[in-house]
Amino acid sequence: MEQANSINIKQKQLNLGITYRELGVFLLFFFLNLKFISITVIQDRSFVIDAITYLLLIITFNYPNWTYKSLTITGVLICIYTLINFSAYKLNVLMPLLIIQAVSGIRFNRYLGISFLITTLTLVIMFIINGEGVNMAGYSFLIDRKTRMSFGFNHPNVAALYYYCFLINGLLLLYFSKYKKHISLYMLLMIPLWLYIYQKTASRSFLLSIIALYGAYSYYYLGSIINRKSLLNITQYIISSLALFFTVLTVYFAINSDKFLTVDMLLSKRLTYYDRFLNTIDLKSFFFGANTYGDFVIDSSYIHLLFEGGILFFIGFCTFYLLSTIQMVEKKAWLPICVIISFLCYGLMESLLLYSMLIGTNIFWILLYFYYRKGKMQL
Repeated sequence: MEQANSINIKQKQLNLGITYRELGVFLLFFFLNLKFISITVIQDRSFVIDAITYLLLIITFNYPNWTYKSLTITGVLICIYTLINFSAYKLNVLMPLLIIQAVSGIRFNRYLGISFLITTLTLVIMFIINGEGVNMAGYSFLIDRKTRMSFGFNHPNVAALYYYCFLINGLLLLYFSKYKKHISLYMLLMIPLWLYIYQKTASRSFLLSIIALYGAYSYYYLGSIINRKSLLNITQYIISSLALFFTVLTVYFAINSDKFLTVDMLLSKRLTYYDRFLNTIDLKSFFFGANTYGDFVIDSSYIHLLFEGGILFFIGFCTFYLLSTIQMVEKKAWLPICVIISFLCYGLMESLLLYSMLIGTNIFWILLYFYYRKGKMQL
């Protein structure tokens, strides 16, 4: 009888088609999304949602990936590293790493499916309740003042970012499926939605990322058609150095903001804010992370990557990025490369790369991890 019950339980699990770990990851992403909604939409942080989210991070952590010794040493080093220059922003640095470990225990396409389902339902519900949201006066530096819509997300830029993550998620879900050959059709069909979102939100960072995505896709598509392997392979050096290049570029423009007044105006005085922030960085902040972010408007992912965790974390990130993109090039994963390039371009004007409350932004980290592990996160 006990053996029969055991078989029935296993059969039920098989029929459901989802493991307990996948259910845990689904709940983690669901509560991360609730955390995002509570902060950006309701603008009221919930202690209960926060507590459940952190509990789920502990439960879903992929402990088999670690030995007891390595986990203990890592934990101690993180504690020491944080206490040397304590900052609440250190959690922003740790969150993507924790989420990577949670997702590393399930199949990659399962993760994409979970993320896509939650973001889809959120957008449908938000649109039913809020429609295009409320008007927000904006200024187009190319033409004139215009009206920007928030879609209920409190700010047009946040709405644009959410829709961007949703559409990128759908693109990768298609790429890692048997319908991969229809990628070009998907890219074509999504153009009206891209244009609609940009028209309503007037998000320049959104537009830049879309141009980068379609530009990179066109480049690789053309290269594959004319069979110019040299044309494709030469870009591996550019791709692998892109994160470091964008960081150096951002810092350079920031400390020379007085020489680039037009660029500073186009970026809504972002360079001026970055320069003021950089003037607060001392030696301890440089190595172990700054704790003065709350005093400045910092909309650059690269300033955050460089100074929230300090230079040591940044070196680790660059190493991780380099090893991942090398694997992408070796596997000729051109579409994922296009997605990474698009995310990096978005990060020039938005602090999205460490914005892990928005579950769609974790695609960047988990996609890199998938190739870093050489596909050991099975499809």
